[in-house]
Amino acid sequence: MKHIITLLKLVFWLALCQLPGIVGAGAVRPNLEWFHSLQMPPLMPPDMVFGLMWSILYVLLGVAAFLAFRNGLKKSRTALILFIVQLALNAWWTPVFFGDQNPGAALVLLVFMLVQGAWMAHAFWRKNRAAAWLLLPYGVWLLFAGYLNAGVWILNA
Repeated sequence: MKHIITLLKLVFWLALCQLPGIVGAGAVRPNLEWFHSLQMPPLMPPDMVFGLMWSILYVLLGVAAFLAFRNGLKKSRTALILFIVQLALNAWWTPVFFGDQNPGAALVLLVFMLVQGAWMAHAFWRKNRAAAWLLLPYGVWLLFAGYLNAGVWILNA
């Protein structure tokens, strides 16, 4: 029974981490023509790379949350709030960039995501070091996304 509860907790965190992708997906498809009309910075990957990377990153976020909170949420309030805020910021970026077609505002949001994500990683480090390490690819991707976002904004201002 204990293993089933553990598995259900993992599934919960994995499912929760899919929400930003689900929220943002509706803003991407109707705005792809606009996106493809923009000048792109060097190193812009093909569209399919974004879907693949975010799928992997959302799984890593889910596993990190599972590890950080597997012993319960007591004494984890700060880490939990930071995690939920990070998911909300992540969900908000796509509608701002694609839906509003506003790379400048999306870049500001992404800077907040990076700063807040570093704070979250520190909070996770205090809960579970493996969980914090699992956030490293997410942070690296956010840095790369920041470069791409800034490039799109500068080249198309």
